[in-house]
Amino acid sequence: MVTEIESQKSSLSDIKDMNVNKEIVLTPEEEILRKSYLKKIDLRILPVIVLLYFANSLDRSNIGTASINGLYSYLKFSTSQQGNVISLFTIFYLAFEAPANMLLKKTKPRVWFSFIVTAWSLSTFYLAFATSANLFILGRCLIGIFEAGFTPGIAAYLPYWYTRKELGSRMAVFFIALPLSGIVGGPIAGAIFFNFERYQGIFFIEGLATIFIGILTYFIMHDYPDTSKFFTPKEKELAVRRITGDQGLASKAKISRKQTLNAFKDWKIYVFSFICFGPNNSLILLSYFGPTIIAGMGYTNTAATFMSGIPHACGAVTMIFAILFLNRIQLSKLYLICIPVEILGACLCAFVSKPAVRLLGLCLVAAGTNPLIPASMTWMSTNAGSVPKRMVSTAIYTTIAGLAGFVSPYMFTRKYAPDYYLGHTFNLVMLALSLQAHRRQVTNFKYIYMQIFEYLCIKTTLAIAKFLNTIEFPRHLLISSIKLGQFPKPMSVGYGDSSEPENN
Repeated sequence: MVTEIESQKSSLSDIKDMNVNKEIVLTPEEEILRKSYLKKIDLRILPVIVLLYFANSLDRSNIGTASINGLYSYLKFSTSQQGNVISLFTIFYLAFEAPANMLLKKTKPRVWFSFIVTAWSLSTFYLAFATSANLFILGRCLIGIFEAGFTPGIAAYLPYWYTRKELGSRMAVFFIALPLSGIVGGPIAGAIFFNFERYQGIFFIEGLATIFIGILTYFIMHDYPDTSKFFTPKEKELAVRRITGDQGLASKAKISRKQTLNAFKDWKIYVFSFICFGPNNSLILLSYFGPTIIAGMGYTNTAATFMSGIPHACGAVTMIFAILFLNRIQLSKLYLICIPVEILGACLCAFVSKPAVRLLGLCLVAAGTNPLIPASMTWMSTNAGSVPKRMVSTAIYTTIAGLAGFVSPYMFTRKYAPDYYLGHTFNLVMLALSLQAHRRQVTNFKYIYMQIFEYLCIKTTLAIAKFLNTIEFPRHLLISSIKLGQFPKPMSVGYGDSSEPENN
């Protein structure tokens, strides 16, 4: 990066001649102006995108709550259809991400986001009236198409307003809606189900609420800093000058075929996307299958619905720490801390039988996953270069990392209940691969540190399991099972999807 010191003010007419990747040194008066206009942006931009992401997470992940509250039995889902309802959603979501981000550049943000939020909310509302499994899956595919433009779109939209140094903590604030929706989403869905007695109420009420949010978006969202009217003239001049010098002005940028090809040919995007595959798989596990996994631990379906917010609450705590320190910590160090925590939690979920310990493992997975999501998106968004390349590269990243949503759903069907060993093992392997891929990018000292940390994680997990005497397959039982030619079948209650009334 080339750093250039500018001691004199540049007028707005000179901005179009400036190159990006320039750090502008501010006078004391300009520093006061910077703090002033940033406060105005924070108060007008961040609450809107947090509200939108809350609606996005609510409509996307309510399938997990509905699945254990009568959906599969009422619409007679087969085992393959249980996987298809999320897998096909993911395919359509991934297929439309890159085109959606290109469309964002061709239209105003308030128009684009209002349209897609309203469209996926109407699709969610439709799910309440689907009369067969195939029609329900069709509705989920429509949600995937319209939601495809949201997360990569916001990742491209935030740099319209902030320089790269300012972006990290704001991206984390945006993603705080993810654990918040998980915390309140379960209890809300549980309360709706309790009053309506069928899963349809979840989609009816939540779809109706987010339709209102989608329409409201058009009136409360701002498009670009150079067209906004809440700045003073001096604040606008400084904001536009700093953003233009840092990475280019979005309202003036145009997507060309050359810039698109440059994004697709950048190998670093693909490597980083693969590194993020493991944490993203953990996110999918928490968002879509949290209630299912908790029910498989032996809790009733009603209890699992309300308890699904507990792991997300742990994730919210670590996300708050990410907001405070994201601009001060290197991304590589964050991965060194968070992925081993996820691995430890995944081991507890997979190889321990006591429900409380397995729930602790799920909380550790959430605590390790949540800080990595905004950090990864921030890294991709701020290092892509120009505005057009950023839009394409962000869509490529979310597409590759999102492939986890195509594979995992088939490992959490009723066929693998109640323990879902295959799904947890797959998550564990993907996290280990992400850590190994990341290790190639670090120094020898960090390599040694990671070897020690991985060893300690494994030893700690086994020590906890031995101490609690909760290993699913103790050696003597495993040998006896092999002699009998079959493995013991663990007993659990309250998992999966049942139309039977629960005994509370």
